[in-house]
Amino acid sequence: MNDIEKFENLQTKIKLNPQNFQARRELIMFCLDLGFEKVALSHIKYLLEIFPNDADLYYNCGICWEKLKNYENALAAYQKAIEIKPEEPDFLFNLALVEEQMGNIDDAIKYFKKVIFYKSDDANAFFSIGILYSKKGKSDIAIKCFKKAIEYNYSDYFSHFYLAEEYKKMKEYDFALVEYRKVLELSPDYSWAYYNTAQIYYELKRYDDAVIMLKKTIEKNPKDMEAYKLLCQILIKQEKIKEAKDIVVKFTEKNDNGDMYYIMSKLFEIDGDKTSQLDTLELVFENQDTLTFDVDSIRMEYNELKKSK
Repeated sequence: MNDIEKFENLQTKIKLNPQNFQARRELIMFCLDLGFEKVALSHIKYLLEIFPNDADLYYNCGICWEKLKNYENALAAYQKAIEIKPEEPDFLFNLALVEEQMGNIDDAIKYFKKVIFYKSDDANAFFSIGILYSKKGKSDIAIKCFKKAIEYNYSDYFSHFYLAEEYKKMKEYDFALVEYRKVLELSPDYSWAYYNTAQIYYELKRYDDAVIMLKKTIEKNPKDMEAYKLLCQILIKQEKIKEAKDIVVKFTEKNDNGDMYYIMSKLFEIDGDKTSQLDTLELVFENQDTLTFDVDSIRMEYNELKKSK
């Protein structure tokens, strides 16, 4: 029996016997899996008239409202579930997530900590608290939380990644590099770990190592503009102008991009080719929607170049 047949079968059972509460509960869970939140809500409301103290129904109600991005209603539903079953970690966790969505960071932290009070090895709660303390700029606490998350779930590469991020912010590069390596051991295709490693190597002036990591970044994510920009910047520093130009040309053959055209113009400037530099700057202006460099400065550069030509 496929999903549609199961759905229709449950609906038929309910039509034949509206008080088939088990069928309604099954249909609610089925609707949540399929993304039919409004249908699920209608059955939850029906059952709550009969079972007004059913915490699980309020919890599922909260899930529906959360998926519908109605966070006020989701918050109220989760709070009601917790009022009935105050020691249920899943209820507290979802309530914390909604508080976070609503921008109530301190309240979110409070509820995530309650999750840990009732379930001391909850890696996801430690991770979530770490993220929130990171947003608050408290790297020292965030680091402790990410370490606890890793202690309880070593294979969660996100915990390693965000731990590395905090070390990187604090310029503790040796620790950061260790964690990024762990990320790549656990998830070899995670391009951000390659890119952030490259950034550290760039800061440390280990340019050859940075180039290797940036090429890996581009291999994993061919659309990572920041990786292309930093790679070209390093190659120019290393006076590998032809290699930088080859990368830019190859990229722009498939993509119109203001940033890459501007980098190309700088490469023509190094070559002393003013005509190509001007032509390329005109392409920059045609692609301002993908330009992150200051357009007014570039326009002044263009006008000065045109005068001198």
